[in-house]
Amino acid sequence: MTVEATATTSRRLRWQPWAGLALAVSLLVLVYHRTAAVLWRTWHGNDNYSHGPLVPLVSLVLAWMARDRWRAAPALPDTRGLALVALACLLQVAGVRTDIFALECYSIVVMAFGLCLTFQGPARTAVMGFPLGFLVFMMVFPPLVVVNLSYALKEFTVAVAVRLAESCGVILQRSGMTIFLTGGRIRIENPCSGLRSLVALLATGAVFAYLQPGGWWRRAALCLAAVPLAMIGNALRITLILLVAHYGSVDVATGTFHDRTGYVVYCLALLGLILIRRALAPRAAAAVPA
Repeated sequence: MTVEATATTSRRLRWQPWAGLALAVSLLVLVYHRTAAVLWRTWHGNDNYSHGPLVPLVSLVLAWMARDRWRAAPALPDTRGLALVALACLLQVAGVRTDIFALECYSIVVMAFGLCLTFQGPARTAVMGFPLGFLVFMMVFPPLVVVNLSYALKEFTVAVAVRLAESCGVILQRSGMTIFLTGGRIRIENPCSGLRSLVALLATGAVFAYLQPGGWWRRAALCLAAVPLAMIGNALRITLILLVAHYGSVDVATGTFHDRTGYVVYCLALLGLILIRRALAPRAAAAVPA
């Protein structure tokens, strides 16, 4: 073989991985471009998923933090990942055919795991397991789950808020999700169910648990603590709105005060999650400054 032929072969081998990557990206864009467009519109049109654009950014940061462990892990491509790729394709087809958008969303996560396992192997996939799995928090829930979960959250929120407001001297009467006061009425709609703050705080708790030193029970407790914090925080928010509506006016309570209390209560719940994280930290780890 001549020197020129050897150089040509070397250049061809050098460009083959990039050509394969370009082909894979092109196929992914072809398969998921519609799903990505609908997901983007959902993030900007549905308050329950307004946190969606932040999730892939957090996932990238977590992946960057794990880069050293990624390099240290052996790259052993595994053909078993093709089974996950096939499953992702089936979920995508099923979602399109049945018009269940949630299946299309979860197909993206399964595809990410399948490609990582196929090309990088089990060790590196384990390192990137949480950053890839964290992408679930940017996806939408099935409509049946959203309806049932929103109703359950509203039922808890209204029941607790009414009890607390009555104990503070508020005169009211409840009929379903509508609360009648002396100055008017307030109806608790789905955006006030607390589903958005629950998902956002649960995602935050998952990140805290991932970074939490210590045993698995500390991580599990920290992640699960986000659920009661979000529910109690939303109940306190509705209670404050009822107090302002009773001692002030319904217009004030359902106006700017309604919007601002959402951020304040979420920050308080986040503070509670931080305090729980510090309480669950091992003593040896707590003594080391962050």
